[in-house]
Amino acid sequence: MRITVVASMRNEGAFIVEWVSWYRMLGFTDIVVVTNDCTDHSPDLLDAMAQERWMHHLRCDGIPPGQGITPRKLAMAAQSRPVRRAGWVFVCDVDEFLVVHRGDGTIHDLLPTGGAPPPFLGMSVNWRIFGTCGVDAYEDVPVHRQFSLALPLSKGLSKGIKTLYREPGWFAHMGEHGPRRLNLALAGKAWGDPGMAWVNAAGEEVSSWTPRAPYVRRLPQGEATHEGAQINHYMLRSAESFSLKYNTLSPVALQNRYTRGYFRRANAGEEPDMTAFRYADRFDAMRAKVMAIPGVARLHALCCADHLRLIHARAGTDAAADPRIAAFEAQAAAASAVPRGAAAS
Repeated sequence: MRITVVASMRNEGAFIVEWVSWYRMLGFTDIVVVTNDCTDHSPDLLDAMAQERWMHHLRCDGIPPGQGITPRKLAMAAQSRPVRRAGWVFVCDVDEFLVVHRGDGTIHDLLPTGGAPPPFLGMSVNWRIFGTCGVDAYEDVPVHRQFSLALPLSKGLSKGIKTLYREPGWFAHMGEHGPRRLNLALAGKAWGDPGMAWVNAAGEEVSSWTPRAPYVRRLPQGEATHEGAQINHYMLRSAESFSLKYNTLSPVALQNRYTRGYFRRANAGEEPDMTAFRYADRFDAMRAKVMAIPGVARLHALCCADHLRLIHARAGTDAAADPRIAAFEAQAAAASAVPRGAAAS
């Protein structure tokens, strides 16, 4: 059973190793990342991973200003082999981490991946929103270990979803929150037939999802749940990292939604949530394997330096005076001096 995760990214190099490690650790068989017009080292980092068949990297450069970015990138991903052959597909962002509360916490504990026909076509999983938790400065520490205060499920932001679904060819479009426009003729089934249902992470039917319903971005009160699974959404990360988004256009809607109000709403979490920490040993082992891929350690360090340079450029401050950048460049130089294969021994 092929299970594919898809993400659209631009200048997210500092966070890619963690994200790829996470989804490989969960048991996803294929990872597809589509980039556009990056100015950091992330395309080279992704290519290094793709060369060793750890994931697939698609480039969608040259998107004209003012035109839809994410829809075009997801349309490219939808035509890729890892999506077309997938038994299940999941679209998320680099700041979103699926956390499974069942069994060993893998994707196989959440989805019916055995021989029997699946009882549902899609599963909507609710966000768990994390703020800065008082972290101001960017550090090269796994995001999922830095932030542990979350919004309650009762808040509006927590109603947002991402979707695991099967049979991607039955849908007209791949969306950032879930698929759009189910073609029942292609499916050869009627809605409500066995397997033709939509559920939440608790396995309960979602009444608001039908083939004719508008695109579903959130679940209503009573259907939203964190039982079974949640999407840890680190909407802000550190205050420094969020500064790169502040007052910029969303790549989806091409509108400025990264306002002070956005920051306040996302940063209001007071509920401790450390469920992602359950994966600590498995994550560390997987991250070590990813960092041992030739070129990855060097390019990761360069991406971290790039991230800080972008922060300084946006703030109008002197990047040369930031000792963190010099430290990352030294890490990159040291990684370059390691003979091929030595990091894995």
